[in-house]
Amino acid sequence: MSLVLRSDDLPPDDRIELIRDAIWAGVLPVEIDYDRPAADIEVLCRVVEAGPVNFSSARSTPTMLRRTPRLARQDHEPTVFLAVQVAGTTMVAQGDNQAVLRAGDMAVYESTRPYTVLNTDRTELHYFQVPRGALALPEGTIDAVAGLRIGPDNNALAAVVAPYFDTLGSTDVLDHPTAAELVAGPSIDLLRALITTHLADEPAAAAPLQGSLVPRVQEYVRRHLADRDLSAATIAAAHHVSVRHLYAELERAGVGLQDTIRSLRLQECRRALRDPASAHLTVSGIGARWGFVDASHFGRVFRREYGMTPREWRAAPG
Repeated sequence: MSLVLRSDDLPPDDRIELIRDAIWAGVLPVEIDYDRPAADIEVLCRVVEAGPVNFSSARSTPTMLRRTPRLARQDHEPTVFLAVQVAGTTMVAQGDNQAVLRAGDMAVYESTRPYTVLNTDRTELHYFQVPRGALALPEGTIDAVAGLRIGPDNNALAAVVAPYFDTLGSTDVLDHPTAAELVAGPSIDLLRALITTHLADEPAAAAPLQGSLVPRVQEYVRRHLADRDLSAATIAAAHHVSVRHLYAELERAGVGLQDTIRSLRLQECRRALRDPASAHLTVSGIGARWGFVDASHFGRVFRREYGMTPREWRAAPG
């Protein structure tokens, strides 16, 4: 999905409401306040989705965005934001932390706790929104850096990360679907590295990366269940480790790779067999869609897992 919102295209009487509706639908529900009449508000906003990542850029007159306690409590997939300051001055506050951002600075905050983003003058920022599960960082890691200023003077990676995300937000590369999909994974990896290196000491910074391989692999498996070539080799390559190291880490965590893949695929098949949207598909077609290319094998493993064949499950009263 790609969205471009220009205040000049919006009638002044409806401008504030239309901007708010677009941000709620395309990014995240937040309260938006302006310091001037609607006719004097200037906004240029662009939103692009690339797989699990939401990229947005905003150039605007002074604005205050508030994720209120009520909005933060609403049921939603927890997400993490990286704000990259391009021009102007912005204050980001979450929890006990508050950061003042100027060009080249960044800040991280997340959706399940209240936050405030205050643009005190004409500003331009890029925002990158990632599911918290995709970062696969240990509990408390995001809280430790949320609302802190991250810049070249206090983070060794900032001088690399800020220009990278600025390029993504400032060029048309994200308008090309294939390119957008390809940069999603590296962008998540880079954000994960930025967050972990901002922790206070080297052991603390290294621990999340070392300890997050298993949850990252589990998240990767969930996102690629329908890939027929999903295997230890492709998973290891995607995470830049050897197959031997992958199996060793999974064994240490008590996770069986093939059992996990098979169980998750069976869950998707079980759901699809009862889904009206899949009613036109054959049982074997549903199995094949989720990696079970041999219909007989699919039937056997499904029965072993659920005590009935796929056809019996499909025909059983709901």
